[in-house]
Amino acid sequence: MEKEKPTSEFDLITDLTNFRLKMTELDTLTISFDHSVCTYQGYERIEITKQSDSFNIVSNFKNLTFEENPKWETIYDRKISKNDTIWKFEQFLKRNEKRKNTHQTKRAILMLTDKEDTIRYSTDGLVDLNRFLADYYETMKKIYPENKNGIYGVEIVEE
Repeated sequence: MEKEKPTSEFDLITDLTNFRLKMTELDTLTISFDHSVCTYQGYERIEITKQSDSFNIVSNFKNLTFEENPKWETIYDRKISKNDTIWKFEQFLKRNEKRKNTHQTKRAILMLTDKEDTIRYSTDGLVDLNRFLADYYETMKKIYPENKNGIYGVEIVEE
């Protein structure tokens, strides 16, 4: 008798804003985020995997603005409980539902991928892009408060 291969019921399209409950150890959620604004070019790739009752979140970043041979650098590697209440990424996705699109022509700022499925989020103009970046940065600073290299924005200190 052939042993059945375990399969995952996780469906990126329907379970995205609830991925912590729906993901299994067979899934890898890949997040690609384009940090580029005006003359700055930076890209982030995050991999989320499940391990029993926790999630492993690894962020890699590539800055193309000043680098001659940009390389992906690991920025952080975090483990959070599936019951974590500090990093509210699913709420961020829900808040930005209107940015979700199927148009390949629009520049995707955020792309989420699992197996063959991809969801793209895009913005409409510079003001909208800056709002989206600010929301993303605030969300991501919860999982990476150190914010080394200012990948999640820099604090503006007023004298």
